[in-house]
Amino acid sequence: MANSNFPQLHTSGSHASQQNVAPFAEARLFQGALSRSAWTFRGTRNRVFIILSGSGQIRLGTRELPLTAPSLVWAPAGETGSIIFDAGAEGAALAVPDVLLGSSMPTGAVFAPVRDVISQPILGAPIPLAEARKLSGTIATIEQELKAAQPGAQEVVRHHLALLLIAIWRIATPVTLKSQPSPRTIVRGFVHLVELHNREHWTIEHYAETLGVTADRLNTAVRRTTGRTPMELIHARLIQEATTLLDSSTLQISEAAEALGFKDAAYFSRFFKRMSGVSPRAYRQGIALKQVRSETSYAAWP
Repeated sequence: MANSNFPQLHTSGSHASQQNVAPFAEARLFQGALSRSAWTFRGTRNRVFIILSGSGQIRLGTRELPLTAPSLVWAPAGETGSIIFDAGAEGAALAVPDVLLGSSMPTGAVFAPVRDVISQPILGAPIPLAEARKLSGTIATIEQELKAAQPGAQEVVRHHLALLLIAIWRIATPVTLKSQPSPRTIVRGFVHLVELHNREHWTIEHYAETLGVTADRLNTAVRRTTGRTPMELIHARLIQEATTLLDSSTLQISEAAEALGFKDAAYFSRFFKRMSGVSPRAYRQGIALKQVRSETSYAAWP
């Protein structure tokens, strides 16, 4: 956002270092400015605006719409444009990077429908004033946690982000929790969860429970959509990460195993050999040999 005085939360850990996302979340309340105010979206973060009073307009891509209070704006990461508030407008604003949003997603039956809703923009959805004030209060709490930066702040922020996401889902598509997600929704949610948690070695039952379906339904949906079992997809993702670590890092085999969530380096070696046909050590030696051959080939001669 254009204002540089937002409180910021810097993300940390392996996910933050592996993904090309904006490194912080920002939150603020805005109250009755004497002139128009504007924010620009560059697509690097997810944006939430709760408009309590006043008016304005939003431009997102080729769309341009007027805004009137009380209403909600949601612009997912990747969307570019701007929002302008007229003098006197009041509300709350929040910017969240994907890495923080992903770790704040609510689990259980609501995971997949919430994920589907927030993948699309919501431009000025009307909401009751009482609901707008409640959502503004949630953002105010996040703002306070970002300012204080006390121990456990990230967990508090994630908790309130989860509440905010559920509220956005309810506003956008009021559905009952008993409704069953489609196979496509199940697979999309499963792939997203694998990206987030494959190093934690979740069981298929854990993935299914988080998605709000049975393990049998998850297995059927994934098989019909991809031709592979859920466990085969999980193992394929782990091997992809393992080969990347062995290719591009100087980590010892035991360190690579630990980074991938394996408690036993020997078990990791057996898993890698079963999946790839060679041991991690032989794989790394093969990469080194290919490099030597490349450097000494005729094509490399002056």
